[in-house]
Amino acid sequence: MRVATFQTTSSLLQKTMTTQAKLAEVQAQQSSGLKSTDYGGLGASAGKVVDLNVSVSRAEANISAAKTVISRSDMAASVLQDITDILTNARSAVSGTSSSDQLDTLKQNAAEYLEDLKLMVNTQYQGRYLFSGSMTDTAPVDLSAYSATDLTTVNTDYYQGDSYIQSIRLDNGQQMNYGTTATIDGIEQAFRALSYVANGNLTDTSELADVDALLVGAQDGIIAATSKAGSTSSRLQSYIQNEEDFIAEAKEMAKDETSIDVAEAAILATSYETQLEASFSALSKIINLKLVDYL
Repeated sequence: MRVATFQTTSSLLQKTMTTQAKLAEVQAQQSSGLKSTDYGGLGASAGKVVDLNVSVSRAEANISAAKTVISRSDMAASVLQDITDILTNARSAVSGTSSSDQLDTLKQNAAEYLEDLKLMVNTQYQGRYLFSGSMTDTAPVDLSAYSATDLTTVNTDYYQGDSYIQSIRLDNGQQMNYGTTATIDGIEQAFRALSYVANGNLTDTSELADVDALLVGAQDGIIAATSKAGSTSSRLQSYIQNEEDFIAEAKEMAKDETSIDVAEAAILATSYETQLEASFSALSKIINLKLVDYL
């Protein structure tokens, strides 16, 4: 019988190195808790994990955009509420006017309310004007060339923006309008009523009822716009919650695909260690074999 150990030693050494590599891989998995530190080590699961991660990133971007819109809508709603308060004060001034002698005082009050209204509508938030449509770097109201000469003719000569309505496109394909321009009925009516009085066109107390009626209409329009802004925020909050639920579910699915079974990994590590010890023992015996032992 031929005595030779080279082939046996080479084969056993190769198997030992393979077992050692598998043990190192399992130990790395135990340390990180992951099947692999890159997609290449995930095998057939790699494509699914990539898709899940892309979906999570897209959902996070959608949430960021929705939160931005909510903050703008909330600010717009706050401004509109302040405008409602201005109109409430203006109506009180109108109702408190009962004689021609008081018209000059009402005119002065109206001029102050008109200036307050302009400042409110020209509010900026995060460097953007809220009521200018797409022209967010342009103040929507300029009263220098504006003068309402009657109470019935719609007049938006004060407006410097455009008709664009800000909107957000959601991931489900739905488009939601959230912008408000300074030309909505409530704001236009407010400017018209206050400008008419402030410019001295109100010369008879008989028109006080018409002024008050226009202010009531303006206030109703502002309240409706405030409600719409609040509704937009509420709908987007629900959308954000749905996206956050999806992210949590997607991350859990990705974790299932990338995480190891701790108990299974421990069993594998023990098995590989046993195999490795046996291989080293066998290699030691083969390497120490001498031909003279068989002569």
